[in-house]
Amino acid sequence: MICCVDMINRYPIMRRSSITKVVKQEKGEVKMKRLLIPILVLAFIFSYAPPGFAATDEEIQILKQQVQQLLQRIDKLEADQAKTKEDMAKAPSGQAPKVDLSNTLSKLKMKGRFATGYYKSETAGSFPSGSFEMPDAKIQFSFQPDEINTVVMRFKLDNGVTGISTTSPLLDYFYLQSKDFIPSLKDTPFSLSSRLGRFKLGFGEETWSDNPVEGVLPSNSAAKTGVSDEGLELAGKIKLDKIGLKPLGWVTSVSNGNNTVGSDSGQGKAFLGKLYYTPIDPLYLSASYYDSGRLKLSNSEFSIAGLAQRPTNATDWERKVWEIDARYDFGKGKKPLDPPAYSDSKAIVRLSYGGFHDITSTATTGLATAERAGNFGFIEGTYNLTKKIYTAGRFSFVNLDNEVTASLNSVTANTYDRYSLGMGYRWSDNTIVKLGYDWNEESGPSTNQANNDQLTAIVSTQF
Repeated sequence: MICCVDMINRYPIMRRSSITKVVKQEKGEVKMKRLLIPILVLAFIFSYAPPGFAATDEEIQILKQQVQQLLQRIDKLEADQAKTKEDMAKAPSGQAPKVDLSNTLSKLKMKGRFATGYYKSETAGSFPSGSFEMPDAKIQFSFQPDEINTVVMRFKLDNGVTGISTTSPLLDYFYLQSKDFIPSLKDTPFSLSSRLGRFKLGFGEETWSDNPVEGVLPSNSAAKTGVSDEGLELAGKIKLDKIGLKPLGWVTSVSNGNNTVGSDSGQGKAFLGKLYYTPIDPLYLSASYYDSGRLKLSNSEFSIAGLAQRPTNATDWERKVWEIDARYDFGKGKKPLDPPAYSDSKAIVRLSYGGFHDITSTATTGLATAERAGNFGFIEGTYNLTKKIYTAGRFSFVNLDNEVTASLNSVTANTYDRYSLGMGYRWSDNTIVKLGYDWNEESGPSTNQANNDQLTAIVSTQF
């Protein structure tokens, strides 16, 4: 009998502590009810105890009150849970959660690259006295408000050649990128992504590494073709595994075409199309085509060896460019194809060849003012002596047809050739020390060989 009384004295306290912990959990109703069953049974038994147990009536009454209070709390929790489920059911499907500071920072990402070093050229070059330069500095922010869309903006902070005050635009990329935004394509062989805003168009292959950070050499090829513009780009891949082939990649875009600040001033839009494919794992191939549309008096956004100006006296013109590229990796590593400076392949060979035609019906006659056409290309090799040290070399050229001359890399010439040699030391996974030398040769009617060879020593890093 004494044992039973002791159990009754201890039971309310023991069960009250256990149940109090459980009710703090929103979904603990089931466990709580199981714990209450023994309490209710004991309360029922001892409510019929003989008068001799009068000394325990007060404890039993307290126990009954506690049970009643707990039952009321259970009812309240059940009502709150039902209301929460009802509110969730009423919320529109796919509705994004409210953005506040706590989850905004988790959706914001930053990356960048930076190069700085010493440049020394011959008397006709850009740095005859030698100069410490910051030729490349970019910081990119991306914000992902949902699973499909990402807003990307990149700031250009390098000093270039003439000073940071003349670097334009400061914000060189600003676009919305959307991936897999058509759900019906999920289980098909097709994938689709888009970019809308100002961005670099995917023409050729050098365009993805035409900077001293991501390229294996501090300098670029003689042509350095590339274009950034405002427009819309669609890209994707087509799976061909059912016929035993690797995926075929494609890119197409429509953009303004001219480099006029503000709205498009031309009557047509520029078009870009590109296909890329890997027939065998170490070999990568691509072909690109670009048509600027009618540019009228504006310069082109597409630059070839720094040449973006209209032909002399032309009042309406159009630029068409094509290019084919190939890359082969010997002892291919696991890292992506780009950037090549950070590749872990044993050796890399890259080839590029293309042509362009500046069409106009309003230019005056004569060699100096006729329609322009020409070809360009390069061959580049990289060999990793060790994991830390590599050597690289490149031959590149730009040739204009019919002895026409134009400003190619700031030198008036018909042909511009560049021979580049260099090496790199991987200080760390993201930082490389590079040394390079460029021999430049120009030729053409009334063109004198410029003394503009250049030595470059830089430190580059990405983050």
